[in-house]
Amino acid sequence: MSRFIVLRDRADNWRRPSVPLSASVAPRAPEAASDPLIESVDLSPAELRDLVRDPTCLTVAPVMPTRIVNPEPLDDLRAEDAVPGWGLHAVGADWTNATGHGVRLALLDTGIDRKHPAFAGVRLITKDFVGTGVGDANGHGTHMAGTILGRDLGGTRIGVARGIEDLFVVKTLADNGMGRSDGFMQAVLWAAGAEVDIAVFALSFDIAAQVEALTAEGYPRVQANTAAVNAYRGNLRIFELVMQMICAAKGPLLLGAIGNDSLRVISPDFETGPAAPAAARHVLAVGACGPGPEGLEPAVFSNAGPALVAPGVGIISASLGGGLRSLNGSSMAAAHAAGVAALWVEQMRGEGERVTAQSLAAKLIGTVTRQGLVPGQTVLDCGHGLIQAPKGQLD
Repeated sequence: MSRFIVLRDRADNWRRPSVPLSASVAPRAPEAASDPLIESVDLSPAELRDLVRDPTCLTVAPVMPTRIVNPEPLDDLRAEDAVPGWGLHAVGADWTNATGHGVRLALLDTGIDRKHPAFAGVRLITKDFVGTGVGDANGHGTHMAGTILGRDLGGTRIGVARGIEDLFVVKTLADNGMGRSDGFMQAVLWAAGAEVDIAVFALSFDIAAQVEALTAEGYPRVQANTAAVNAYRGNLRIFELVMQMICAAKGPLLLGAIGNDSLRVISPDFETGPAAPAAARHVLAVGACGPGPEGLEPAVFSNAGPALVAPGVGIISASLGGGLRSLNGSSMAAAHAAGVAALWVEQMRGEGERVTAQSLAAKLIGTVTRQGLVPGQTVLDCGHGLIQAPKGQLD
């Protein structure tokens, strides 16, 4: 018996692929409503074959581990040298009239420290998909939430969109930073059902952990590697189908941390592309940048090929227990981007624009800047550019 994710279309809005597990699907009509359902089931090989005969089953893949996009230490940056608020200034959050008021945002991470004063007055709507409760013993989710909307602490501003009143905290990673792909996809569907405008995550499908799990079950190493790659591909396919089905209606806009797997601090050659699921279609992958001698430059750890970049080096935000701490990572960049996206949702609605996942993504990409970035950066380095808040003149 193995655990599988099953993607179903209960309302029969989507065409069943003629070749299971490989062919694409499409809505029966452009205006077709989406009604996807994710199930997690234990199946024998015979039961798997019976399942794919079911016309409501769009596709199926093995459940695989997920892992947090871990914060990255930088040997040449000490926490005490971090400059408070530099990231807020870089994205223009300190020069805009937008606050994120009325915006619904979901954070899919390790939970939150409810008692932290940075979240005073914020209504937390919570959901746990790992079975440990939404309390955050890791600190990663608390730090991201602080950057997105945290209230000022002791005169220090940490939050991009301090006017957000409702935060949907969706625990998709346990306190050790590990989770499962089925829980993540169920969390995405839950956030969509809650009609959030934006959802942000900082996790990746963990092929290495899948290989180790399979070898522990007795798989030969070569077969385990092949099976893990197939599971990775199947999970990415299911996630893209889920996003396609959600976005056919309205969506939320999904923002994903691109990953911290590059090692340019050792060699410029040691870089890699976006981690999945941030690499999926219908997701904006956010890379991290930081101050350099000639301007803002891609962080040495940040993966190549982002849609856009945001501050992710020396970011001071909420720490467990009520204080502040500095972290580095594309997670911190994704948190900045989520806050800026919330500012744009408020701005667009105030100007009578319809907000969908597509229109919001277009707005974010269309308003980036390359000013302040080190000259010569390509799309592989900084994507379209540095994300920017709506322009405005503060009183």
